[in-house]
Amino acid sequence: MRGALALETAAAVFGMLGAMLLATAYPPGLGFGAFLVSNVGWLIFSFNNRHWRMFAQQAVFLLTSIVGLWNWWLGPLLLG
Repeated sequence: MRGALALETAAAVFGMLGAMLLATAYPPGLGFGAFLVSNVGWLIFSFNNRHWRMFAQQAVFLLTSIVGLWNWWLGPLLLG
């Protein structure tokens, strides 16, 4: 029970952090990184609790986080 609460809390905190980072002047890669952590947390939480629609939503959000990280951090880092 405590593990689920910790996971749910961490996923929520990282989601809020990602939103705040993207809304400010910080590099967007940081926001997408925080969202990525949040997405993974919510995927685990929703899978364990059989919230399949939430799982599907977070799977799509995970893809958008990966695209955002690629566009704002990994792509420029690797491709110059």
